[in-house]
Amino acid sequence: MIDERWKGIFPAMLTPYDEDGAIHEGRTRRLVRHLLDRGVAGLYLCGSTGEGFLLTADERKRVLEIVLDEVKGQVPVIAHVGTMDTATTVDLTRHAAKAGADAVSAVAPFYYKHRPQEIRNHYLDIVRAADIPLMIYHFPDFTGVSATASFYGELAKVDQIIGVKYTSKDTFELQQIIEVCGDDFLVFNGPDECLLAGLATGCCGAIGSTYNIMPGVFIDLFRAFQAGRWEEARSKQAEANRVIAELLKYDFIAFEREILRLQGIPVGPPRKPIQQLSPEQREHIRAFAERHAVLGIGRQ
Repeated sequence: MIDERWKGIFPAMLTPYDEDGAIHEGRTRRLVRHLLDRGVAGLYLCGSTGEGFLLTADERKRVLEIVLDEVKGQVPVIAHVGTMDTATTVDLTRHAAKAGADAVSAVAPFYYKHRPQEIRNHYLDIVRAADIPLMIYHFPDFTGVSATASFYGELAKVDQIIGVKYTSKDTFELQQIIEVCGDDFLVFNGPDECLLAGLATGCCGAIGSTYNIMPGVFIDLFRAFQAGRWEEARSKQAEANRVIAELLKYDFIAFEREILRLQGIPVGPPRKPIQQLSPEQREHIRAFAERHAVLGIGRQ
C-alpha cells in the first residue's frame, strides 16, 4: 500500500530570483511558507517549472538546501536531478541524499537519441549513486523520449525506484503503467488540466506547475475526489482549467511568476530566453486575474 505522505498535491515549485536573476533566499523561503500554509502535501524542486535546466548545479543544490531548511521535515521534498549527462545527475543525487531530500526525480537524458537500454542504465546509475528513492519523470513532449509501460514495469522491480511523475495526457498509457507497476508504485499525475482524469485512472496524487498560483482549488479537488464528491471535483477542475486556458496564451512560467507577484509574493522574472512579459501583457494578466476569484488577486 502507498504511504499516506505520498498522496496529495505537490507543487512543482518556481525558483525565486532577485531582479538580477540570482537565487533569492528570502523569496524562496516565503514561497515555501506560502505553499505550506495552504496545505500542500509536498514540494518538487528544480524541475521544468523551477527552470532546473537554466540553473547551474551549484544553484540547484542551494535551492534544495534553502527549501529543506525551511520545510524542516513537515512534508516530503523531492529534488529533480535530471540533466543531459549521467555524471552531473549522479552528483546532484549524492548531494540531495546528503542534504536530506526525501527522494530524487529525473527526466530521461535528452537531445541525443539514446536507446532504451542507455536510458535504463542512466536510471540504474542514479540509484547506485546514493541511498535515496528515485521517482522517474516522464515528460515526452519536452524530452522527446517516450517509454512503454513494460519499460517502467522493469524499473519498478528495483526497490529504490518508487514511482513516476507522469506528464502526458495519454490516460490509456497511464492506466497501463499503473497496472504493470503494481499497487505500491507511486504514479503522480503531471498535467494540471487533467488532474481529475489522472486521479480517476489511479494516480496517488499530483505534481504540477499551477499549484504555485492556485493550490487551494487543487487541494479541494483532491479532497472532493477522495470523498466521492464527483460534482464538486468536476467543478473544481473546470474552475482551474479556466485559468490554465488563459495561461496557455503565454509562456507558463512567465504567467505564473506574474500571478505570484500580483498575489504579493514576488519571485522575480524568469531567466532568458523564457518570455519576458511586456507592460501590456502584464496589464492583461492583471485584468484576467481580477476576474477570477480562485487567484485571490482582489483580496490583496
